[in-house]
Amino acid sequence: MKRYLSASVATFFLFILGCQSVSDKTASIQPLPDNAPPPPYQDLLSRARNQSSLATESFFINNWAELEDAAKGLEQTSRLMSKSTEIPENKKELITAVSSDLNREAIKLKEACKTKNEAEVNSQLQKITLKIRELRIN
Repeated sequence: MKRYLSASVATFFLFILGCQSVSDKTASIQPLPDNAPPPPYQDLLSRARNQSSLATESFFINNWAELEDAAKGLEQTSRLMSKSTEIPENKKELITAVSSDLNREAIKLKEACKTKNEAEVNSQLQKITLKIRELRIN
């Protein structure tokens, strides 16, 4: 009985620690300063993935303001990608092209948020996810 109670308490605390609201994640994805040098490419790629996830979660719960903020963040992140450090020379041209495409998709997502066009938001989120996947360096 003692083991069962201990396991139940441990599971409860893990559950509580694992729960994180969308607004909690927003605090960790603040806009980057405009006058700072661009972060390393892998950091920007992780940032884009997190912003995309946040946008998807915000869309799921109809939080249009956070979705629009995530789209603005993706727009900034995609602009910085081609200027980033630590990009392999053989991938620089591809990354520049795909990050430019990602920027266009983020702008379209932001516009779809303003009109609350669910079909267009869904379509843009899918395109953004695929673009971020293309940006991986393997």
